[in-house]
Amino acid sequence: MTTSVAMCTYNGAQYIEEQLRSILKQTHPIDEIVVCDDGSKDGTVALIENFIKHYPDKIRLIRNPVNMGYTRNFEKAICNCNGDIIFLSDQDDIWMPDKVEVICNYFETHPDKSFVFTNAILVNRFGTPCYSCSLFDVVGMDRRNKKLFRQGHGYQVLSTSGRVTGATAALRASFVPYCIPFPAIGQVHDEMIAISAQLRNKLGFIERSLIRYRLHEAQSVGLGALFIYPAQRWEMARDILMWHRSLAEFDPEIQTDKLSFVYKRFWALRSRIALFRIIGMGLRHEYRTYYPDANIMFWQDVKGIIIRFMSTFKYKE
Repeated sequence: MTTSVAMCTYNGAQYIEEQLRSILKQTHPIDEIVVCDDGSKDGTVALIENFIKHYPDKIRLIRNPVNMGYTRNFEKAICNCNGDIIFLSDQDDIWMPDKVEVICNYFETHPDKSFVFTNAILVNRFGTPCYSCSLFDVVGMDRRNKKLFRQGHGYQVLSTSGRVTGATAALRASFVPYCIPFPAIGQVHDEMIAISAQLRNKLGFIERSLIRYRLHEAQSVGLGALFIYPAQRWEMARDILMWHRSLAEFDPEIQTDKLSFVYKRFWALRSRIALFRIIGMGLRHEYRTYYPDANIMFWQDVKGIIIRFMSTFKYKE
């Protein structure tokens, strides 16, 4: 299978060189790197062009005439890839030497999966591991949620919070028509791809840490965003469900009512009045209708909302 990297850049001169070198030194060579620059004003483009001089047949640079934002920029990068497997890449991380090899082996041994994400080591701006937890620890991919994933309850896990980090992920090119174009619903690209994959039971994960995920003050989208939940319109649950149905033939085996509840819960947890919405759904016995462990899920959601509220309050302070 051929491999592509969809990389998005924006004012990433400080870290882009180290990231490109880590991609080019893989034990399983990458066939092409498609870089979409979103109007960088620093030396990012010059650094990429210098790499192209040494790897003219491997690296391709696309410069956006106007700033598109990271979601549209990733959409463009993905659509310009030619490989069978497309790896998503931020500009500021560091790949482990065997990342491509491990993920390609996963796709070969799991032909039913089309999108996979992995764990990561958290590093500081110098690339040095200095945190006692991993990426999975931070996003809540704990033992219970891993078990739920393996048991086929991926929606239950994804609807609580964003567990999938695009910087660690890869997808099959054959799955692109099922998730692109991205709808204008205010969500991040990796979360939308993950939900679309889970809709068709094609989402998987690898427990190994295959990148060094860099935390620094200049991140466009970072872990700090997990503690900021902007208001969302209640109707978005219906919008995203309609989006999935319009992209490809809807699987008749999927329980439409349960799926609608999952999206309803997904957006309820992200609204400014999340606690009231979740309590209302509990009082209407909606949890009991769709989840065998309804009480556990309900109180987990209530606890999560309170923790996020306290974290946001502390973050703003």
